[in-house]
Amino acid sequence: MPGGMTVPLLFGWEFILTGLVVVVVVAVAFVLVSANRSDEGERSEWQAYLDARSRRGRDSDDPAPERVS
Repeated sequence: MPGGMTVPLLFGWEFILTGLVVVVVVAVAFVLVSANRSDEGERSEWQAYLDARSRRGRDSDDPAPERVS
């Protein structure tokens, strides 16, 4: 109908909204990949730290170490 006053709700915003969705998806993917990559090295460091704590506790002269509640 010529001269109709019907305008789509998101008129002109479709491209901006699509771009924002793409940026958010890429950012989430980047964060997930980065977290998985850094987790490998940090996990071994964490395990080494825990192993050192365990050894230090066994090497002490105190036969019954205090428990922390």
